Amino acid sequence: MGLRDRLINRMTPEGGISVDEALQLLAKGGVLCDVRGLKEYEAGHVPGARLVDVRELAENVMDAVYGDDPFAEPGQAIVLICDTGLRSGHAVKLVRDQGMTCEFVDGGLMAWRESGQILIPGPPRPRR
Repeated sequence: MGLRDRLINRMTPEGGISVDEALQLLAKGGVLCDVRGLKEYEAGHVPGARLVDVRELAENVMDAVYGDDPFAEPGQAIVLICDTGLRSGHAVKLVRDQGMTCEFVDGGLMAWRESGQILIPGPPRPRR
């Protein structure tokens, strides 16, 4: 394990969920939100993940996650993901503080890829 890995492991909050647990939440109607930057998202993201700015999460979770989506089901769990779990792990509190159920994927996209799941390149879907 290199220095970068040790630092990430030390700084990442505890309590993340596994990729399998995330997939179970998504199968029950949960929403997957990618909290990385636009360029990172475009380079490769989980199919169906919504690109969400962490600053917008802090202001208003509903607007940041759902925007004007007419099919939004706001009672569902929100699952956050980033590259390693560091950013998403810290962002969980922003969502929970607003009364929403929220988890983050422990190990982020690194764990996602290691579990055999796919990533796709491309821009986020336009918001309504």
